[in-house]
Amino acid sequence: MTLAIETSCDDTSVAVLEKNVEDGNTVAKLHFHKKVTSNNAEHKGVHPLVSLQSHQENLAELVGEAIRHLPSIGHSCADASHTEHPVHRVDIAQKRLPDFISVTRGPGMRANLFTGLDTAKGLATAWQKPLVGVHHMQAHALTPRMVSALAPSSASPLTPVFPFLSLLASGGHTLIIHSASLTDNRVLGTTNDIAVGECLDKVARIVLPPDLLQATKSTMYGALLESFAFSRAGHEVTGIQGFGHGSTQSAAPLPKPSSDTADCTAKSYLDACGNSYDYDVPRNHEEAARKSATKWGWGFEQPLTKVHGGTKINSMELSFSGLLTAVERVVKFETDPITKKCTKVERAIDNISIAEKRDIVREVMRAAFEHVTYRLILGLRSIIGNSDSRPGVVLAGGVAANSFLRHILASTLCARGYSDIKLYFPPPNYCTDNAAMIAWAGMEMFEAGFIDPFSIRAIRKWPLDRLLDPVVDG
Repeated sequence: MTLAIETSCDDTSVAVLEKNVEDGNTVAKLHFHKKVTSNNAEHKGVHPLVSLQSHQENLAELVGEAIRHLPSIGHSCADASHTEHPVHRVDIAQKRLPDFISVTRGPGMRANLFTGLDTAKGLATAWQKPLVGVHHMQAHALTPRMVSALAPSSASPLTPVFPFLSLLASGGHTLIIHSASLTDNRVLGTTNDIAVGECLDKVARIVLPPDLLQATKSTMYGALLESFAFSRAGHEVTGIQGFGHGSTQSAAPLPKPSSDTADCTAKSYLDACGNSYDYDVPRNHEEAARKSATKWGWGFEQPLTKVHGGTKINSMELSFSGLLTAVERVVKFETDPITKKCTKVERAIDNISIAEKRDIVREVMRAAFEHVTYRLILGLRSIIGNSDSRPGVVLAGGVAANSFLRHILASTLCARGYSDIKLYFPPPNYCTDNAAMIAWAGMEMFEAGFIDPFSIRAIRKWPLDRLLDPVVDG
């Protein structure tokens, strides 16, 4: 059993997770899991000081709650009580202490990381327990293995089994990783500028109606962007009635994967979800460029398809800043209907219809998601080579909760002859930062024999392929 702490960015989260083997099956149980997200709405993005203050205000309280939820002595993983005591004091002598403490060591915001790390050191020292400093991105990649252990029908071995590929997409990272084993992780591709999540968040601030942005407390606008893009008649979207051209806007429910699509093949995912997005996979880059043209005249192409004469089309490099710039130009300038290029004639954002804004959002997501999917398939081909192996593919991180991304990934895999590839999509609540994934990653590392001295420091930048040989940057 471990108590885990996550404070890498703006989420303060604590979890207590226990793992056992029952009848040959690996079974995990969360005795406690809770997080508090700092309110950065005023800044329309994560503000380091606001997030740090939130950690300082909430972490001790969450740790106290977690301690009250520790199972009592004599209680097993299966029968531990989750009843919360109304008072803060608890008889710790009657509680089963964690076997070790897990904490996010990096990457992330240095001061935020130290808040969690120093708290974890204090607990480990007071209880005389080992400490495991967890790599945040490794935890994201291992999340589906935790989900398989938490499931009632969990079976051994855990899935996905090594080796597997991961697309880790969030507001701070976009990585394609090959995990040959728990500690052997090779970064195949990464962004050379901004992360895909940051790109989408900034697009939301540019395009979404102000009323809609103000109605949400979160500054991670991915879910809001997806809902806005695929709204249809018959279902209201809170916050945009009467905006723009005076019409009441509406939205249909987004396609929801069935309960068995967290662990499925690309084909079975599409069979379960259907083609709710009316999306066809382009056969090549030329067709993709033609299909990117919209009725409004403008279009967004996949990044890095024409850079340096097209030499980066088949590289593993990722880029999203150019896509963001293209959105800024489309919103600011009129488009010539003949040349399909932006003119120098400026237009007001209030004069852009809701329908065109929806198309802007949908098309920028399509271009970004096709970009990461194409790179992932390049990585898949390089791993498979001439062998018959079919490594599973994990989609993790905050952007992984986007159903349109999942649909494009599954559709493209099927179109490229990889319909049998197993896909692992964590539930949305485990896609974003959380202490449960830190607890699980800590559990796997601890069981593999890895513990850390109490002298470890937080690591702001920590390449995953240097998991066991980090360079401390502060």
